[in-house]
Amino acid sequence: MSYEFETADRTRVLWDPALRVGRLFVSLAQGAGELIRLPTGLTPNERGGCDVDMESFQAFTQGMYEKYCSTNNVVMHGLLQGLLIASIVMLENGGGAITRNPSLETGLLEDHEDFTRAMWVED
Repeated sequence: MSYEFETADRTRVLWDPALRVGRLFVSLAQGAGELIRLPTGLTPNERGGCDVDMESFQAFTQGMYEKYCSTNNVVMHGLLQGLLIASIVMLENGGGAITRNPSLETGLLEDHEDFTRAMWVED
């Protein structure tokens, strides 16, 4: 069983992980959203997955990125890194992007290629 993330207009699948992985992602995103005081753009749906409002999700992902880049706290980096990379890949799978400042990323995207391969979706 899977937990499909698709655009709110249901025109594009962004990610289709296993059920527990999808639920964990949503839970972690909710906690991060509370931390940065931004809505996630993720809405669980009646089909057992999640609709993604791309505009809100882009703002949420940008906010996480800015939180990551604004601190040198290694624990904060570790806690945000996986969620942030997965969010960036989902955003990219939907044709979106965030504004980056590579000089402040401190190794953030070292695992980006691995996440991209693992989160591949068919166009």
